[in-house]
Amino acid sequence: MVIRRAFYWWLFPAAIVLPAWLLIGWAAFSQGSGWSFLGLLILSPLLFVTLLLVAGLLVARRSVRESRAVSWYDVGLLTAWHASIIAFGFFPPGVTPWLAVLGIALFLAAFWVALWELVRETRVRVQATFAAYEQLARPRETAPTQEPIDEGEYIVIEERRERD
Repeated sequence: MVIRRAFYWWLFPAAIVLPAWLLIGWAAFSQGSGWSFLGLLILSPLLFVTLLLVAGLLVARRSVRESRAVSWYDVGLLTAWHASIIAFGFFPPGVTPWLAVLGIALFLAAFWVALWELVRETRVRVQATFAAYEQLARPRETAPTQEPIDEGEYIVIEERRERD
């Protein structure tokens, strides 16, 4: 549970830390040209948005908000995705394009799994709500009706007031 909670608290800081790491890693480890830095300047905001998108989908789930912990599927995918981003930040020669492809594939997997979990959990909650409404809408069984009790004659006197 501690690991799952740690990933919950890491979701939104990661959206800032990981793109910043790419810029720092380029300055420290890259031997690329200015064009690669320009590509990185385009990639970093895009990475920021994708990290926020996945974090938003994860936090949109009620179970995640209540327990303040992501699922184990999320932990696995986020670990692999963030590790590929961190490895990309070292800009290892010859492997960098493959790390970029791996990062994109892991983003797609994390996005679709988060969306699938959100839809599945929401569907279950909506079905439970509809079942509760249907149960309330059903007519309740009443006690069997009794024959009216005959207590004799009743005399009804109606008064009329005539207007003068």
